[in-house]
Amino acid sequence: MNRSHVKKTNRKNNTSFHPVWKSVLLAFGIAAGIGAILILLASLIANLTPDPGRLIRPFAIVAASLTYLAAGMVAAGLRPDAPLAAGTVNGLVLSAVFLAISLFFRKSVSPLPVYATALLHAGMILLSLLGAYLFVLKKAKQPRKKKRKHG
Repeated sequence: MNRSHVKKTNRKNNTSFHPVWKSVLLAFGIAAGIGAILILLASLIANLTPDPGRLIRPFAIVAASLTYLAAGMVAAGLRPDAPLAAGTVNGLVLSAVFLAISLFFRKSVSPLPVYATALLHAGMILLSLLGAYLFVLKKAKQPRKKKRKHG
């Protein structure tokens, strides 16, 4: 066994700080893209109704909820060694970003009081954890392929 082989295996098994945040940021980017698509679809559907203004809040909450569920699933898929922790951390990062946005642009984004916004974001973290849990359940139900022994 040469030295380069040992270095490659050590890099693969490394679960240090850097790869964790790399996967969290990647999951955040994917979740933000999913959220943008869901908001676009919700706005298109709302514009097809006679009074789109009254549908803004429910559609935004549904789009955010689905985004957090998807974010938990994506994070769990990127970190199979700790899927529930990855889903929770991703939910925390998403909530921190969205809470900061809603606090800075409070008048134009959210007519809700600050405590209601904070509670809503806390509930969304649980949705991200639920998404990770659903991913783990789905993964556990899939039949495992048997490894073939070579001669």
